[in-house]
Amino acid sequence: MGSKWEIQAKLTANSKLIVRALRHRNYRLFFTGQTISMIGTWMQDIAINWLIYELTGSPLMIGMVNFCSKIPGFMLGPFAGLIVDRFNRRRIIIFTQTMSMLQALTMAILVLTGRVEVWHVMALGTLLGCIQAFDLPARHAFIVDMVDDRDDMNNAIALNSIIINTARLVGPSVPEF
Repeated sequence: MGSKWEIQAKLTANSKLIVRALRHRNYRLFFTGQTISMIGTWMQDIAINWLIYELTGSPLMIGMVNFCSKIPGFMLGPFAGLIVDRFNRRRIIIFTQTMSMLQALTMAILVLTGRVEVWHVMALGTLLGCIQAFDLPARHAFIVDMVDDRDDMNNAIALNSIIINTARLVGPSVPEF
């Protein structure tokens, strides 16, 4: 089995392998930004469902709004992937993140001023779905551009999956606070 110190040394060595891709500065910045963005996206998704339920009291309308926000990704996904492969991914990500921020800001202004209506939420949800259709493939493909050492690529992809799944857990619970 080994002594306590040998086990601790092995754990330390293994833990360094887990975050190996974070040695790359650009990937660290991306990792941090994507974590914040993904948590915010999940927070918005839950908040929109609550908002629609408060506005209508209808589970059917919650389903309609979710359909409006998800169908663009289904319809535009193949085309978005082609565009992401042909253009500068960094610029696409900056554009889509800016558009996502403006979409969320518009929604916040409508809600805070008390002028929000169901059609606003559906239209802004559809817009966000269109934005995400381009954003998600760009983010996934951008990892290759940030990690120079091919030995760290598997780790970067694994960390990206961790971000997505952690955001799915943390994002919906944040509005509770």
